[in-house]
Amino acid sequence: MKFTATLLSALLLAPAICHAQASPPKPHDIEDFIREDKFRSISVSPKGTYIAATVPVGDKTVLIVLKPGENTPVARVNVEGKRSHIGGVFWVSDSRLIYSVAIRDQLIENPAPTGEVWAINADGSKPVQLGGWKPDNAGIVGRAGGSAAKEAVGLQVINTLDDSDKYVVAAVYRGSSDYTTAERVDVYTGTRLRLTQAPIINAGIGTDNRGNPRFASGFKVDRFRKLYYRGPEDKDWVLMNDEGVSGKVVSPLGFSADDKIAYLVTEEKTGPDSVIAYDTASGTTKPVFRDATADPSGDINAIGKRHVIGVFFAGATPRYEYFEPDSADAKAHRALQKAFPGQVVVAATYATEKKDVLIYAYGDREPGGYYVMNLDTRKVSPMMFSADWLDPNRLGQMRDVSFKARDGRAIQGFLTLPPGSDGRNLPLVVNPHGGPFTIQDSWGYDINAQVLAAHGYAVLQVNFRGSGGYGREHVEAGYKQWGLKMQDDLTDATRWAIVEGIADRNRICIFGASYGGYASLMGAAREPDLYRCAIGQVGVYDLAKVESDDSLGNDYLRRFFDETMNDGDLAEVSPNRIAQRIKVPVFLSAGHEDETAPVEHTEMMEAALKKAGVPVETLYFKTEGHGIYKLEHRREFYARLLSFLQKHLGGRAPVAVAAPAKE
Repeated sequence: MKFTATLLSALLLAPAICHAQASPPKPHDIEDFIREDKFRSISVSPKGTYIAATVPVGDKTVLIVLKPGENTPVARVNVEGKRSHIGGVFWVSDSRLIYSVAIRDQLIENPAPTGEVWAINADGSKPVQLGGWKPDNAGIVGRAGGSAAKEAVGLQVINTLDDSDKYVVAAVYRGSSDYTTAERVDVYTGTRLRLTQAPIINAGIGTDNRGNPRFASGFKVDRFRKLYYRGPEDKDWVLMNDEGVSGKVVSPLGFSADDKIAYLVTEEKTGPDSVIAYDTASGTTKPVFRDATADPSGDINAIGKRHVIGVFFAGATPRYEYFEPDSADAKAHRALQKAFPGQVVVAATYATEKKDVLIYAYGDREPGGYYVMNLDTRKVSPMMFSADWLDPNRLGQMRDVSFKARDGRAIQGFLTLPPGSDGRNLPLVVNPHGGPFTIQDSWGYDINAQVLAAHGYAVLQVNFRGSGGYGREHVEAGYKQWGLKMQDDLTDATRWAIVEGIADRNRICIFGASYGGYASLMGAAREPDLYRCAIGQVGVYDLAKVESDDSLGNDYLRRFFDETMNDGDLAEVSPNRIAQRIKVPVFLSAGHEDETAPVEHTEMMEAALKKAGVPVETLYFKTEGHGIYKLEHRREFYARLLSFLQKHLGGRAPVAVAAPAKE
């Protein structure tokens, strides 16, 4: 299969640019970082006849289908609805594909699936809605068992069935309090045949390589996750693990090529998660791999094949661990990843008839690019790149860092340095993540870190206790520690950077969004002499208000809140209640449509700071929620952010940008 320049230009995509240029390189500016990627994903039909690409267009993501070597798309698909996007795209045959609909709302980097799924021919003809709500909410398609009755269901494709051009297997959801089913779906008629029903509500269902439903995992109001197993010919499910009994969650990772071994990830009481192998015939398990520090970042599938062959750990030096290191599949993947030093490599789960496989690679200075590998010749050729205007030589390198907190707990994180920097005596921005629980900062391309690094700042991201990625105990160590030990970890990280000579102690600011916004204002309140400024974006600043918020009427959320939020009087850990302790300038930003951290929190924080005589700047967006999605709003936010930092830390001022958008 030949991918020509004509095809790439038709997709508004281009090969990688040449990065060789004079030194020192000119820093990137705001506009380089906020531009939409040229594409979100691509996939190739089984015979290589068509390429499907999801492409950002304004505030949408559309689907374009082309033939290699041709300029004009054979199909272009859009979806209706505010912030609606084309999500996942799967080829069922060389002429039929299915796509899901997703919505980008609140603080999520990628649009989340809604359960609406469509099937179309490659030329856009014969569309059939397989599941999901219609735009007018009048009804839903998806005919169970061949009946004409419509029922309210959402679909998630879980296996595209290598041996079928007509059917897929999907998990079918009927509501948060109902039982998930696995069903075989006809992609031409929408007719569904039930294969099995999960034994617990809120269940996710996993199949083996051949499409047989084998695992079901879910939970009730008690939040204790249960894992069930069934054999390929079995009708009944058997309880494999109950978190309420074992005290740990066990999750399926995938199957060996012959489906005889299932690989599972299991939590441990202390330390990171383990990977175990489950022999489906004997029912026995054995440990396969466990890292000393971190949970696996993801699984590795064999090149051009569906089955898993190992796990990887993302970091400054990505590391791969194979279940059978001497196998042909492991050797092939090992040889491939050597061609991409410093990047994480992911191979497509199938090869075309011409044995071409799509390869996706990404890194801390590479937002992501596609390559084509031929299984016979092993030749790897560049294909498409997400943001080819970004030059790795002009981006900051992300390093792994670790230190001991004041109580001896090992804390991991990442440090991004300005390009060309020697890493000494720099203005520093401490950037706590949101969540806070189970969320983590990960190695890879990070827009905030790169924007700040391009303007002269070192950026420190800390996986404080409560963060995910380092075992269950590390998460639970953050429970009831809002503004306390979780905050101490951020303080200790900042002081570590000073002692290491990375940070200029007189030029440090703390900036975060969501929980990170809360932590930034708490940092300024608890450590008035450590930071020179604080920035809170879409933050929650009054925990007592959160505790009494009606939105927590959901039993699941209420139970989780009660389990994780501090006991007793919350005034001392609510930044707006202790604003008088803040002695440095503050910049606040929020959206009036925010349902996660209502704008009232920012308005109360602003009022408390002004009453205390603290200099405060604000930026409100009437049409944004728990994040900033409109291009003109992102431009304005970063311009204000960088101007604020330049004023107080002395970094590079932002290049002049367009006037603030009118809403």
